[in-house]
Amino acid sequence: MPETDVIVSPDPEELAPRRLWSLREDVHVELPDPGGDVLLHSRWQTERVVRPDRTTREALRRMRLGPVSLRNVLDGAEDGAEERLSRALHGIQHLIVRSIGMTGSQSPLLSFVPMSPRASLDLPRVTPDRPVRLSRFAHLHSEGRGFELESPLSLFRVTAHRGAGAELLASLGWTATPEELLKTVPLPRAVVLELLAHLLAAGLVITDEDRGAEPESALAEPTFAEDSDPVLATWSPVDLLFHTRSTTGRHDHDFGATFTHALRLVPEPAVRPLPDGPRFPLPAVRGTTADDPAPLADALDAGPRPRGPGPGGELTTTQIGELLHRSLRVRSMSVDPTAPAAYQVSDRPYTSISGSHPLEAYLTVTRCAGLPPGIFHYDPAGHQLTLVNRNEADLAEFLTCIRTAGGLTEAPPATITLTARFSRVTWKFSALGYALVLRDTGAALQTLTLAATVMGLTTAVLGNSDADLAPRCVGLDWRSEAPVGQLIIDPSHAPAKGRP
Repeated sequence: MPETDVIVSPDPEELAPRRLWSLREDVHVELPDPGGDVLLHSRWQTERVVRPDRTTREALRRMRLGPVSLRNVLDGAEDGAEERLSRALHGIQHLIVRSIGMTGSQSPLLSFVPMSPRASLDLPRVTPDRPVRLSRFAHLHSEGRGFELESPLSLFRVTAHRGAGAELLASLGWTATPEELLKTVPLPRAVVLELLAHLLAAGLVITDEDRGAEPESALAEPTFAEDSDPVLATWSPVDLLFHTRSTTGRHDHDFGATFTHALRLVPEPAVRPLPDGPRFPLPAVRGTTADDPAPLADALDAGPRPRGPGPGGELTTTQIGELLHRSLRVRSMSVDPTAPAAYQVSDRPYTSISGSHPLEAYLTVTRCAGLPPGIFHYDPAGHQLTLVNRNEADLAEFLTCIRTAGGLTEAPPATITLTARFSRVTWKFSALGYALVLRDTGAALQTLTLAATVMGLTTAVLGNSDADLAPRCVGLDWRSEAPVGQLIIDPSHAPAKGRP
């Protein structure tokens, strides 16, 4: 652990901060006979603590039961026990809930719950005269059991267990120095500084970046790096929260087909009951004939060709090129005459609000004649592919996510991942930027599916993508460009009848 993050606090004083440690509620601990490894099973994976000593083993046993003071565990321990315990807990810190209370009180004030296997806390030193405030992306809410503080930029969720802790969080809605907070928050100085250190480490509270030692700096207006970050400038807090909560990777909330309301609500029927009123039958739609094969009508009528869970066949560059040309190419470009500055728009086979077209396409290939395995970027204007990652470890991790999302036993021959350059829409549109991205994504997936069906290819739309993994694999900042849709492509079937 960092030097600033020691296990035990200084010797207890009256109303001093009290650090409590526990494991996440969903962690199951296997404690074999003394001398064996301890296994911790979590929602993400199983962690192994190799042959822990007696003190570390006892700490893990107590932490699975609830918040404990490690000072009590270390009382009377042998030399070196604290260092060994610190090293062991550092390796599983993404499974550890940190709670801060006060001496003389059993109930903590705030708890810091990790929401990702990449979550870690590196406690900074808090400067009493340096202004702080909540991040503008912080979201304080209540579900009837106290307040919770979250942010799409943080991998921790903070729970306020007592009114004094919630009062501190509320006070941080205004810019103030820790010294100023001490005048309004009914907590001891050392406790407030301890809580602020954890909130800063979690990224939920930010600090003035330019406050220096010169006297005149104390009179300057506080500046926060978050406010001048060009990547964050076009994001609204609601849109960024919506984005991270509708994908996996940066939260631990329930996700997917959980059927939460199955026991208390009757589901709506697939087809809405007909309303009362006169009926007017529409003319029948003409299907395929010898004179007019109508491939689009066939594709719409038949629907996409479903694929099985197996590995599928091998694609060709001709098939890949035709599919991308039919679906995603740029047909023309122009300038939006209503924009106050030169804002380029384009025309493509799928629709986009005002021609903003924020989507990019990345092709993950495992089996395609003429292309090596790897991840490629598609150039819709030049109609070409650029290999951006062929690292075997990255490709294996990415393909594991694809198989999991698609329920596949083996990796498919190719997967198209659509990402969004969010500022393409948020620059022009206020409030509804992310909603427009999702509408464009639906239009692009539908166009890709129809084109693939006409070509005789099988497809499968994936319902989820990892908001962190895909950007990391192609060298992107997830805040500015991240995945919003994925489609598996497979040549398993013969070309459709009547294909032009």
